[in-house]
Order: sequence, then structure tokens, then C-alpha cells
Amino acid sequence: GDTADNVPGVKGVGEVGAGKLVAKYGSVQGIYDHLDELSPRQKTMFEEARDHIALSRELVTIKTDIDVDVATADMLVDKAYGPVLADLFEKYEFNSLHRFLGHAAAPAVKEEKQLEINKVSPKEFKARCDGKVISLITEGAGGGIFSKPQRVIVATFILSEAQNNRENVILSEAKNLYLVSEGGPEEFRLLMENESVAKVGDDLKRQMNLLSAAGIDLRGELRDIGLTHYLIDPEKSHKIEVLAQSYLGMSIESGTAETEAATGSLFDETPEETPMADRSKEAAIILLLGEKLGKELDSKGLTELYSSMEEPLLRVLSKMERNGVRVDLSSLKDFTRGLREEMILRETKVRELAGEPSLNVSSPKQIGEILFEKLKLSGKPKKNANGTYSTDETTLLDIADKHPIVDEILEFRAVKKLLSTYIEPFPTYIDPSDGKVHTTFNQALTATGRLSSSNPNLQNIPIRTDRGREIRKAFVPSVPGGLILSADYSQIELRIMAHLSCDQHLIGAFKQGIDVHAATAAKIFGIPHEEVTADQRRIAKTANFGIMYGISAFGLAQRLRIGRKEAQKIIDDYFAGFPSILSFIEDTKAAARETGYVETIFGRRRYLPDINSKNATIRSLAERNAVNAPIQGTSADIIKLAMIAVDKEISAKGLSSKMVLQIHDELVFDTIPEEVETLKDIVVENMENVVKLSVPLTVECNYGDNWLEAH
Repeated sequence: GDTADNVPGVKGVGEVGAGKLVAKYGSVQGIYDHLDELSPRQKTMFEEARDHIALSRELVTIKTDIDVDVATADMLVDKAYGPVLADLFEKYEFNSLHRFLGHAAAPAVKEEKQLEINKVSPKEFKARCDGKVISLITEGAGGGIFSKPQRVIVATFILSEAQNNRENVILSEAKNLYLVSEGGPEEFRLLMENESVAKVGDDLKRQMNLLSAAGIDLRGELRDIGLTHYLIDPEKSHKIEVLAQSYLGMSIESGTAETEAATGSLFDETPEETPMADRSKEAAIILLLGEKLGKELDSKGLTELYSSMEEPLLRVLSKMERNGVRVDLSSLKDFTRGLREEMILRETKVRELAGEPSLNVSSPKQIGEILFEKLKLSGKPKKNANGTYSTDETTLLDIADKHPIVDEILEFRAVKKLLSTYIEPFPTYIDPSDGKVHTTFNQALTATGRLSSSNPNLQNIPIRTDRGREIRKAFVPSVPGGLILSADYSQIELRIMAHLSCDQHLIGAFKQGIDVHAATAAKIFGIPHEEVTADQRRIAKTANFGIMYGISAFGLAQRLRIGRKEAQKIIDDYFAGFPSILSFIEDTKAAARETGYVETIFGRRRYLPDINSKNATIRSLAERNAVNAPIQGTSADIIKLAMIAVDKEISAKGLSSKMVLQIHDELVFDTIPEEVETLKDIVVENMENVVKLSVPLTVECNYGDNWLEAH
């Protein structure tokens, strides 16, 4: 058989088993002639396939008797793939296709800009830059651009926290003349702090942090190359070397990536031994890139989104990274000790229930054999590609009610993951100089516009379990007697769906401030609001959040642990009660099929190249993204605008309070008792009124001695 082509074959007989049977009996017919010699299970399977086995064979047999009026010789390709095709593959990043080109096709040789380099002193450089220039500042994989009325000046300012702040500044007044100057950042302070000078570069947030460490405040308009391209095409690479190739057909010398990788952490004090590379060519390339990307941003109507949201947010995130958040290591150590003790107890319990004292509970293979061979908890256990039993979370949840060992295994894994993924690595991220964690916020990574964080990833700290929430206890104020304040949007994505769909029932529920999940349950089950049970509310809540992500009957059945028919009825009843939501979903998909993208209410785009795919699985994923992206993306945009507004007012009022974390729909602040009520008013007021929807935005805001108490 062939499941990909819907050829059933004999279900339950795989390639290996089929090979053995055919080798023994010679053919499929030979197997049927000796059915009594097969095991009872195999005999049954072949009997069930008897009616369609002949058709299955015919479907997978290559036809050799078709008249073809073309000779084999006429089909031979005698042309070598040439440089033009190699260049095309290069432009569109068809990396996996390069191997078909062979050695016959070198990429086309492009006419590259010839650069004349002249070195000048910092004094001479300063004389050329009179404060009216537009500058680009970067290090590693970037360069600098300065532009002046009547003429173009290109420059790069490469700053490293190592090597005693060695940097290069490359300046060009004509198309081909570059002036190179070396000096410390202090020599360029006036330029960097000039409000009228627009800085255009790659990873400007990092540049702001590095310059801040040198006592320099980067001011003026910021034009970040990667961030600009992120708005243009969020799911493609934003690396300078890739953009240079795809937009300009130019390559950047090897060593760029190596230098970038070697820069290390923002707070890494280990000296960098690799000499700083010459970035003069990159400066010229980024000059051209800035011009090209700026025009494309404008042509797509995204300039306002960049200037009103992404650019000011870049400054806010830079401050947050430098602020950092204090972590109480003693609290974390106590929690770690308790988790390790629990993990040992869970491990012992699993071994007892399995009756296997030497069982390796961390081995999926051994666990699968216990569950499905010894305890026989499933009649048809799934197997992985390597032939072992599947024991992932979904599989185990399906059989959790059949034996207490399953829950113990799940709990053991949860504790182990919490320890290995989140807690044990944490001390390595704490800066010894201030006892804080300085995570990096990634502004140009997710397709929906959401922020992510790395080193460490604070967005993925589990919050739905008591253990995960306990991690928050270790996040504390930076000063003795201080407080942590947390502000969280309430059901923001559901409110956005109500706004986008114009569903009057949902809008009414939010405006009246009633329990929207109970209101949904009343609508689905056709009962009065006051008669809704806790279980019906749970079903409605799952449906509310699942529907906006295109959940199927199968997916809803799994989440609610009910039958698929029952799940389908819930979905049907949901759409019968909320027809405008169904219309919104279908209209959004239809528009995406026509334009190839969807937008948030602020104009952020997500492109969906697979929305018209002939492959149903690929197409359905694109359709789910089409519905989800405007909702999740709008949510991300709203909290970004809120962050900008809150930060602006905190600065205007001269508060010492600091915004330190953003976790999806939540903002976290490090504050003091004297400012906490003022801060709370600022945060709630700005978060709830940063945008006007057809439903009110509500914020839950609390404070305490640590993040757990505040949340």
C-alpha cells in the first residue's frame, strides 16, 4: 500500500513484513494460497484486504504499455546549467537545489562597486561631519551610513565591548571614495548624541547598549535595516549578507558571520582576540540597502508602522535589556532542591508501579515497552519511525485514565524539564556585577509580530502549573524594600476577535463586563446564563480560544477528552450561535487567498504563500495562520504601543521605576513603595486606552515583594 496516494494495501503489514511474506510465498497470490500458514492476526488482515488487494496492486504498478510518440534520445537534456541559473538560485535562496548544478555552473560574476579607501585622522573625520549628517552605526555584520544635503556620505562605526573599544569609521563623500578613521567612541560623541542625525544600521538596539556602556546616548531617528526588512517580509532572513545578495546582488566578504558570532553577550567582559575586520564595503552596501528597503517599506504602506511602533519600541527594549531584572538565587536554590527531591520520589513510584526496580524512567524506549507490552494499555499503540513506541505527551494523555503509572510518568517529565530547561541553567545568565538577568528581546523574529527573548528565554517560563509559577518567586526588586508590579491584559485576543468579527453577542458580553465564557456556554447549549455549569463553561472557554486558531473536531476532542462527534457538534453549535465569527473566519481566508497575506488592524502583514496549495494539509495550516495572525498580531501590536506609552510617561514624570519584562500580554516593573500607586495608575491608564476597539480593554494590575505575588 501507499498511504500518501491513498492506496490501502493490507493494513497492519509494513514494508519489512511484506518483504518476508513475498520472499517466502513468491507473490501476493502465493500468500493468499497459504493463508492457513499465517498467524491468526495476519490471516485476518489479509482476509479484510481481499476485496481491494488486486486494485491496490494495479494502482501501484508502473504502466509499461502506453504509446509514447517521443524517443528516449529526444528526452535527454544536453545543456549545462549555467551561471544565470546559479545566480537565480542564489537570489531566491534555493540552497537545496544548488547540488543539481554541479561544477559546470559558477554564479554569475556581478559587477561590484570598487572602493577607494583613504585613512584619515579622527580630527579630519570630525571636520567632515558637521552635525547635519545622517548616520548609521553598527558592529559585527553591519556598517554605518551618513547622508548630507547635496551629497552622500557613507560611514561605519564598529564598536566592540572588547579591545578597549576599538572601532572603525568609514566615510565616503563621492560614490567611490572612502575615508577610514580609527578612534574611541568619545571622539564621536557629538555625532552620536545629535538629535538631528538619523542613525541607520543593523541591530541598532545592540549598538545603543554598547554605546551606553561607553557613556554615550544614541539619539536621533533610528533606521534599523533588519527591522525594516522584518516588516516587509517577516518570515525571511534579515541578515545583512542575505539582504545584500537578494536586493543588490552583492556579496559581503567572508568573515562577517564569524565576527558577528564572536561578539558574545552584551555583558561578556572576555577580551576578543580576533582583529576587527574592515567594514568599508559593508558600509557602502548598507547605504544602498537602506535606500532600497526604505522605498519598499513606503510602497507597501508600512512606513508609519515602523516609525510609530517599531522604532520607538527599539529604544524601550534597549532600556529594558540594560535595566535587567534581579533574581534571588537563594530562593531558586531552595526551589531546585525541592524539585530534585520530588523527581527522585516520582522516579521511585514509576519503578514500583512498573514492577521494574532498574527501569530507566528517562528512556522513552523502556517506558514504551512497559506501557504497551507489559501493561498493554493500548490495543493499537503508535510507533515512531525508529520502531519504538510513541510516548509523547499527547499519547500518554490518551491513556492516562487506564493506569496510575501514566500520571506519574507525566509528572516526572514535567519536573525534569522544569529543572533542565528553566532552572538549572538560570544562574549562568546572572550578571555577577549587578545580580540581574539581562535577557535579549528579539524584535524581528516571530511571524506574528510578537516579541521573543533569549539568553535566557523568559517567554517560555510555564505559568499554568504551580511549579512553573513558583519560578516567578525568584524574580525580586532591585533595591531592598522595593516592589514588583505586574500588569496583564485580560482576554485580549478574545476581545480582538470580538472587534474584528463585529459579533454583537461577544461585544455585548465584554461591554457589560459579564463572564464571556459563561455567556458563550449559554449560547452554545441554549440555556440561561445563570444555569451554566462549571463543566459547560470549561467547554466554552476551550472552544472560544480554539476556534480562533482553527481548531478541528479532532483537536477539540483531544483537549476536552470527549468523542469526535460530540466535539464536532460543539463546533457546529458554536458557529450557529456566533454566525458573524464564522463569517469573519471565512472572509479572512477568502481575502488571504486573493491577496496572499493578512493584516493586523495596524497594517502589519503576514504573507501566506501556501494559502492556495493543492496539498490539503499544507493549505489548512496556512488557513489557520490566516485567521490567527490578525488576532495574535494585533494583540502584539497593542502591547508594543502600550510599552511605548508607559515608558514615555514614566520618563516624563521622572520616576525611578523601570519596565523590566514583557511576557506576551504582561508587563513587569521594578518599583518602590513611594511610586507604586502612581506607577499603577500610569500603567493601567495607558494599557487600557492605547487603542480604542469596539470592546473595552481591561488590565489586571497588582504588586508584591516578588513577581509571583504581583501576578
